[in-house]
Amino acid sequence: MNKQFASKSSTSISPFDPNFKVHQASFQAYKIRNEDRIAVLRTHYGWIVGFLMVCRATLLTHRLVEKGMMASGHYDDRVSEYASKNLIKEVDVRITAAIAKNENTLCDSIPICLVDTIENFDATLHHTLIKKMREMDSKPWSEWTMDDVPRFLGMKEMGEHDPYPIMRRACAGSTALIAVTISSNEHDMWVASLGDSEGYLGRMVNNSWTATPLNDLHNLYNAAEVERLQEDHPGEDDLIVRRRTKGQLGVTRALGDAILKVPIDLASVLSTMWGCPIPPEATDRWAQQKHTPPYISSTPSVKHFSIKKGDILVFCSDGLRSSLKEQGVPDEDVGNMIVSLAGMDLVDAEAMLFYEKSIGHAFIPSADINNLADGVIRNILFGLDNDSMAKETMATMNSISDHLRDDMSVVVVHILE
Repeated sequence: MNKQFASKSSTSISPFDPNFKVHQASFQAYKIRNEDRIAVLRTHYGWIVGFLMVCRATLLTHRLVEKGMMASGHYDDRVSEYASKNLIKEVDVRITAAIAKNENTLCDSIPICLVDTIENFDATLHHTLIKKMREMDSKPWSEWTMDDVPRFLGMKEMGEHDPYPIMRRACAGSTALIAVTISSNEHDMWVASLGDSEGYLGRMVNNSWTATPLNDLHNLYNAAEVERLQEDHPGEDDLIVRRRTKGQLGVTRALGDAILKVPIDLASVLSTMWGCPIPPEATDRWAQQKHTPPYISSTPSVKHFSIKKGDILVFCSDGLRSSLKEQGVPDEDVGNMIVSLAGMDLVDAEAMLFYEKSIGHAFIPSADINNLADGVIRNILFGLDNDSMAKETMATMNSISDHLRDDMSVVVVHILE
């Protein structure tokens, strides 16, 4: 079973510099490939960790489960893949320029750099798509027909300028969690986030780990996000349906997802394009009601932290929290459990026993764990429970009966100096 689990996983350990050691791990449960992306960039001023996770629309998820189909073709990694290669570099360029301009105002300029870069990157995704569509036909969106869509997608070119990848980068979606450290400022760190991937700062206090959240969760379980949406879109009955924005997405901020950001005439055209994660029946309903996009924001929240020797940073996709909730772990214990599993070599036996009882299985001991991120995933999914390991590693899409296991990705950064 270990071999089977390894075939669905990827792991690495990078000694970034004398101060940082980065453990990475991902696990794909049922899909052909993992859609999450992790980018780690060493810079002259510190480092950047980018965490990009695919967003999924609810109605298509229900259909895929009912039909026993693989998820590829409706959701893919085009946004997360593109952002991992390009957004992180753009962040680095902006921050490098800010540092060169005036190091004394970094606490003010870094958040501005992060917000501007992320917003501009997202705007470029759908502006590029609109420009490409206008190259084929300049008529109003309301006059586009089903015949125009295959003509547009058939405008084949080489590489990055193909219409289909451009459309997918705009219409599919990705959460983003980006951490930037400035080593010259005694390890100041800024964390920008869109969506519901999450991060924690772990610090030993009185011989036990404390977990400080690094970001807000931009979903409809967050009362502040619900209030923001309702204030921006008053009087819209379909604004939040089943804890989904417009009945479609569980997140309220993301890269891509252009169909929830553009006027309804264009959204209706995009919904007819093959591979768009939101179907035409959804936009047909929106057209009959009050509709005031954008509904998904590309403005990240940014927080500042100071990190020091002995701290650990844990970045994880929402699949980790979902698994813990399935196993009955209360929300208030999720952060402390994740951090304690990442730093379990320093956790006393009594605390570990408490977490094992909470999750329902014994953990793999720290002495048997080489990659801390991989250890977090394994201990949350099954630990030493061989039956649970078999269920997680041998399951296929056709064997799903009650839930769809999401990809899981974890980064653990150990601050050494």
